[in-house]
Amino acid sequence: MKRILVIGEDALCCALAERLVAVCLPGWGLARSSIDTKGVTKLVPALRRYVEQARYVQPVLCIADTDGQCAATLRSTWLQGIEHDRFVLRLAQTEAESWVLADREGFAKALAVPLSKLPQNPDEECDPKRLLLNLVRRSKERILRNEVVSATDPSKPGTGYNLHLVAFVRKHWSVRRAAQFSPSLDRALNRIRALDAKLG
Repeated sequence: MKRILVIGEDALCCALAERLVAVCLPGWGLARSSIDTKGVTKLVPALRRYVEQARYVQPVLCIADTDGQCAATLRSTWLQGIEHDRFVLRLAQTEAESWVLADREGFAKALAVPLSKLPQNPDEECDPKRLLLNLVRRSKERILRNEVVSATDPSKPGTGYNLHLVAFVRKHWSVRRAAQFSPSLDRALNRIRALDAKLG
């Protein structure tokens, strides 16, 4: 079985990457538990090491946010020309939450919010996380309102933010549906699928 190492800027990025591997690389497995770097400040300095791991050990998939910056510029700045065709760095536009919201039907059903409130173009949202929190604040499910959104500051994630969103991605998030509304996700799918052809 071919194996791939998954690295994410945070827990949500890791969960999304795992789903992308499952859908785009059927028959592949994870080399080990996904690596959550808990922030881009720890991720970026380690990228050179992960590229080397892709070169000599196994392919690597890394997911992070652009945080509103140009994806091409970030890639160039972060990697500084050090790349390998078995190392895949994909950046969600603008945050991983935009990919989560892109499965409009799945999100509306699982998070108990109106489908009509989900954005048609989540990649163009300037603050997908804030939008997601605003949506869940109006969820029909009290536990989601109480745990996903902070009780003291509704603009901030609550203690159950990662728990519930990671669970949604693992159990309900449809890559196929989401890719229809997120060009950055669609490009990521094509790049990840290309790994199988290269290593076939």
